[in-house]
Amino acid sequence: MNQITITGNLGKDPVLKFTKDNKAICNFSLAVGQRHRVNGEWVDGLTMWFQVTFFGGSAEKVVDRFVKGNTVTITGRLAQSQFTTDGGEVRTSLDIIGTEIEKVERVSKEPTEDALATLPQGEDAPF
Repeated sequence: MNQITITGNLGKDPVLKFTKDNKAICNFSLAVGQRHRVNGEWVDGLTMWFQVTFFGGSAEKVVDRFVKGNTVTITGRLAQSQFTTDGGEVRTSLDIIGTEIEKVERVSKEPTEDALATLPQGEDAPF
Protein backbone atom coordinates (compact mmCIF):
# COMPACT_ATOMS: atom_id res chain seq x y z
CA MET A 1 0.00 0.00 0.00
CA ASN A 2 1.37 3.40 -0.97
CA GLN A 3 -0.18 6.03 1.32
CA ILE A 4 1.26 9.03 3.13
CA THR A 5 -0.22 11.54 5.54
CA ILE A 6 1.98 14.55 6.19
CA THR A 7 1.63 18.00 7.76
CA GLY A 8 3.53 21.05 6.56
CA ASN A 9 3.28 24.59 5.20
CA LEU A 10 2.52 25.63 1.65
CA GLY A 11 5.72 27.09 0.21
CA LYS A 12 3.90 28.98 -2.52
CA ASP A 13 0.36 29.62 -3.70
CA PRO A 14 -1.18 26.65 -5.51
CA VAL A 15 -1.05 26.98 -9.30
CA LEU A 16 -3.99 25.73 -11.38
CA LYS A 17 -3.49 24.48 -14.94
CA PHE A 18 -5.65 22.53 -17.34
CA THR A 19 -4.79 19.66 -19.66
CA LYS A 20 -5.72 19.71 -23.35
CA ASP A 21 -8.92 17.86 -22.50
CA ASN A 22 -9.76 20.47 -19.80
CA LYS A 23 -8.86 18.45 -16.68
CA ALA A 24 -7.66 20.53 -13.73
CA ILE A 25 -4.20 20.04 -12.23
CA CYS A 26 -2.99 21.94 -9.16
CA ASN A 27 0.66 22.06 -8.04
CA PHE A 28 2.37 23.57 -5.01
CA SER A 29 5.35 22.95 -2.76
CA LEU A 30 5.04 21.77 0.84
CA ALA A 31 7.68 22.46 3.51
CA VAL A 32 7.89 19.92 6.32
CA GLY A 33 10.11 21.02 9.17
CA GLN A 34 11.74 18.77 11.70
CA ARG A 35 12.20 19.94 15.28
CA HIS A 36 13.99 18.25 18.13
CA ARG A 37 15.03 19.08 21.68
CA VAL A 38 18.57 20.00 22.63
CA ASN A 39 19.14 20.60 26.34
CA GLY A 40 15.41 21.12 26.87
CA GLU A 41 15.08 23.70 24.06
CA TRP A 42 13.34 23.14 20.71
CA VAL A 43 15.73 23.47 17.77
CA ASP A 44 14.71 23.65 14.12
CA GLY A 45 16.23 20.89 12.01
CA LEU A 46 16.20 20.24 8.30
CA THR A 47 13.25 21.26 6.16
CA MET A 48 12.12 18.71 3.60
CA TRP A 49 10.34 19.97 0.48
CA PHE A 50 7.71 18.01 -1.43
CA GLN A 51 5.97 18.84 -4.69
CA VAL A 52 2.25 18.17 -4.29
CA THR A 53 -0.26 17.61 -7.11
CA PHE A 54 -4.05 17.41 -6.97
CA PHE A 55 -6.29 16.54 -9.93
CA GLY A 56 -9.85 17.30 -11.05
CA GLY A 57 -12.36 18.96 -8.74
CA SER A 58 -9.97 18.62 -5.81
CA ALA A 59 -7.40 20.72 -7.68
CA GLU A 60 -9.87 23.55 -8.18
CA LYS A 61 -10.91 23.48 -4.50
CA VAL A 62 -7.30 23.61 -3.34
CA VAL A 63 -6.62 26.73 -5.41
CA ASP A 64 -9.75 28.42 -4.02
CA ARG A 65 -9.10 27.59 -0.35
CA PHE A 66 -5.37 27.56 0.32
CA VAL A 67 -2.49 30.05 0.03
CA LYS A 68 1.23 30.24 0.73
CA GLY A 69 1.97 29.80 4.43
CA ASN A 70 -1.14 27.76 5.31
CA THR A 71 -0.43 24.77 7.52
CA VAL A 72 -2.13 21.71 6.04
CA THR A 73 -2.35 17.97 6.47
CA ILE A 74 -2.27 16.09 3.17
CA THR A 75 -3.12 12.47 2.49
CA GLY A 76 -2.11 10.89 -0.78
CA ARG A 77 0.44 8.61 -2.35
CA LEU A 78 4.14 8.99 -3.02
CA ALA A 79 5.44 9.25 -6.56
CA GLN A 80 9.04 9.49 -7.69
CA SER A 81 10.15 11.73 -10.54
CA GLN A 82 13.43 12.71 -12.15
CA PHE A 83 14.51 16.05 -13.51
CA THR A 84 17.65 17.58 -14.96
CA THR A 85 19.10 20.74 -13.43
CA ASP A 86 20.36 23.64 -15.52
CA GLY A 87 23.84 22.27 -14.86
CA GLY A 88 22.94 18.94 -16.45
CA GLU A 89 22.67 16.92 -13.22
CA VAL A 90 19.90 14.32 -13.06
CA ARG A 91 18.08 14.48 -9.73
CA THR A 92 15.25 12.53 -8.16
CA SER A 93 12.41 13.97 -6.11
CA LEU A 94 9.64 12.46 -4.03
CA ASP A 95 6.28 13.94 -4.94
CA ILE A 96 2.86 13.58 -3.35
CA ILE A 97 -0.25 12.92 -5.41
CA GLY A 98 -2.87 14.34 -3.06
CA THR A 99 -6.28 12.85 -2.40
CA GLU A 100 -7.24 14.86 0.72
CA ILE A 101 -6.17 18.17 2.22
CA GLU A 102 -7.19 19.80 5.47
CA LYS A 103 -6.19 23.16 6.93
CA VAL A 104 -4.57 22.95 10.36
CA GLU A 105 -5.54 25.82 12.62
CA ARG A 106 -2.74 26.94 14.89
CA VAL A 107 -3.59 27.10 18.56
CA SER A 108 -2.60 30.34 20.24
CA LYS A 109 -0.71 30.02 23.50
CA GLU A 110 -2.12 33.36 24.62
CA PRO A 111 -5.59 33.31 26.20
CA THR A 112 -8.31 35.06 24.23
CA GLU A 113 -10.43 37.85 25.69
CA ASP A 114 -13.39 35.44 25.89
CA ALA A 115 -11.30 32.96 27.88
CA LEU A 116 -10.05 35.70 30.20
CA ALA A 117 -13.63 36.90 30.81
CA THR A 118 -14.61 33.46 32.17
CA LEU A 119 -11.76 33.31 34.70
CA PRO A 120 -12.71 33.95 38.35
CA GLN A 121 -11.89 37.45 39.55
CA GLY A 122 -11.14 38.89 42.95
CA GLU A 123 -9.89 37.44 46.22
CA ASP A 124 -11.44 34.00 45.60
CA ALA A 125 -9.41 33.40 42.45
CA PRO A 126 -7.29 30.23 42.76
CA PHE A 127 -4.13 31.94 41.48
